[in-house]
Amino acid sequence: MIALAIFVTILCYGLAGYLWYRQRAPIYLFGLISGHLSALATPLWRLLYGVNFSPSLETIQSVIGEPIPTAVLFASAWYYPLPAALVLYLYTTRWWFPGYLTSLITFLIFLLYHLLIETIGLRANLWDATWPTLPLGLPGALLPATMAGLISYSLLYIFLSTYRYALLSLILVIVPATLGLSLAVRGILGAPLWVTLLLDGAPWMLNIGLFSVVALLGWAVHIVTVGISRVE
Repeated sequence: MIALAIFVTILCYGLAGYLWYRQRAPIYLFGLISGHLSALATPLWRLLYGVNFSPSLETIQSVIGEPIPTAVLFASAWYYPLPAALVLYLYTTRWWFPGYLTSLITFLIFLLYHLLIETIGLRANLWDATWPTLPLGLPGALLPATMAGLISYSLLYIFLSTYRYALLSLILVIVPATLGLSLAVRGILGAPLWVTLLLDGAPWMLNIGLFSVVALLGWAVHIVTVGISRVE
């Protein structure tokens, strides 16, 4: 798994360098660097979404102090940015056009991509968080996949809005973007769930947290879809 993550990362960097040379578009390279920075939040998600977490100082220190897995460190370069970069490339070559319906379909494709990666990662024990089973018997991996899909989707909107920026402006916007979006989606929009988990709430409290997060994610998807559909 580590070898595969490294291979895909090297391949993505090679393609990003080629597109910078061929299209004079450094945004793909900066997107990969931005993805690497998002790995810095991995211990935080392990802390907040670990179902068996005990809120003590010793537990916090042990979780935060754990090193980021090598596979996650390399895969983070393309985990969020890759689908957004592919759609941006299709947009610049006129194979994809923004619109509410096309953008919504794009999000669903992003969701399937992340659901596949999330399922593989859970089976390979790449991350420790054990997500709770969703209502109606839906798999627990669907929730983190939806969050990840929203992060990639929001990153696509940023890519579309900034790919013509000057080099310095592009660096200042793109490089911290993935980490910022991850903190916003998993940290803020996901707060009703992780607060419930930290409080070790009853099942009915957990269900309220889950439904609240789903509602917030749906609202955010709509907002981003409207923004993408208005991109010139």
